[in-house]
Amino acid sequence: MALSKQKVQDKIEIVGQFKSIQIRYADQIVEDGSVISQSYWRTVVNCGDFDAADEHNVRGIADAIWSEDLIAAYQSSIAQPETV
Repeated sequence: MALSKQKVQDKIEIVGQFKSIQIRYADQIVEDGSVISQSYWRTVVNCGDFDAADEHNVRGIADAIWSEDLIAAYQSSIAQPETV
């Protein structure tokens, strides 16, 4: 009976107006090749954050969906807070 723990990139989603990349990870406990327990957690890579995209191995997706215009619009939106 061999137990091991592994982190798996379980799901990748593109969400929101500025196409943030949401990544779900599963921390799995594996016994003899079968997952016996797992828990999930998520992280988000915001538009234009290519360093984080590289870190989470989603750079190809980022390159495909983030245009220069979209990045500029996102940067503009965070520089000017919304008024209600």
